[in-house]
Amino acid sequence: MRRVVLQSIGRVGFAELDRPAMGENDVTIKVRACGLCGTDLHIFTDPHAFGDPFAHPLGHEIVGEVVEVGPKVTNVQVGNRVVIDNATACGVCRSCKNGNPGACTSIVNLLLEGRTVLQEYVVVPAQSVYKFEGLTFPEAALAEPLTVALEMLASAEVGLGQNVVVVGPGPIGLMAARVALHMGARCVYVLARSGRPSRLKLAEKLGADVVLMDQVDLEQYFTERAIKFDRALVTAPPATINRIIPLMAFAGIITYIGFEFDGKEHVSLDLNNFHINKLQLRATHAIPNRFFPTALDLIQQGVIKAEDFISRTFPFEEVQQAFAYAAQGDAVKTVVTLD
Repeated sequence: MRRVVLQSIGRVGFAELDRPAMGENDVTIKVRACGLCGTDLHIFTDPHAFGDPFAHPLGHEIVGEVVEVGPKVTNVQVGNRVVIDNATACGVCRSCKNGNPGACTSIVNLLLEGRTVLQEYVVVPAQSVYKFEGLTFPEAALAEPLTVALEMLASAEVGLGQNVVVVGPGPIGLMAARVALHMGARCVYVLARSGRPSRLKLAEKLGADVVLMDQVDLEQYFTERAIKFDRALVTAPPATINRIIPLMAFAGIITYIGFEFDGKEHVSLDLNNFHINKLQLRATHAIPNRFFPTALDLIQQGVIKAEDFISRTFPFEEVQQAFAYAAQGDAVKTVVTLD
């Protein structure tokens, strides 16, 4: 079978390898679609940011069809359509046993194990798949990034009547903005840099207000409009938080996901200000993942629509073109499909 691998900076291709062996609790999945994540694109354009430039696997937003099940598998059958959870709580550590799987200390991370990769077949534990019906494979490929947005919303405790600011108009930020409005947020602003018109147009279509943070003084802009934010969802590089803190309301919560890949910028906190204003800063990511059933429901209900978020699909044979297209930066979500 073929696996997508990084061949050089800005170029991917195929490697031939045998289909993985399957254990008694595993399922073999024929991959039918895979979304390209921002992490994949960082590897494609700047692989050295991840240490060994060619060791990190590509592709993990995988959906497909079950073609074989182990003898002890009972939750899925051959022919089921499934999405794959890349990082599953173990269920047996102290945190899991105490009802807090989000703090699992023995996460089953299939991505880091190289088991969920953009290739023709993958073998994963049966406990790591979720069945779906009534969606195309590309539509279901939106579930994985949507779970990350849902994790941010849960971590920030977004609720009715709140003013919410989303920093960064990527797929996760735009999904978070859409769901925040669906949950009853009073208003949602998306802060972005200029130069990505398709993403900004989608933010407005979803019901958010857009402010170009490279063209205005944010503190002055929102002070003039008497707006303070109860919740901030930061999907841009964390150093952006420095500009968000002055925008926060009393007892506001800032949640962020992401990395500073160059390591040159840092967040500077006035802890007295944080204390007096009862602000909170929370890091989050969807490892382990808690929200696949909810994500699939939101896609099926049309809260998250594929026609809004999928900019383009490419066949597996055109994977180089898919990466190059996505790396240009204005596409929302690019999906690779396999027959």
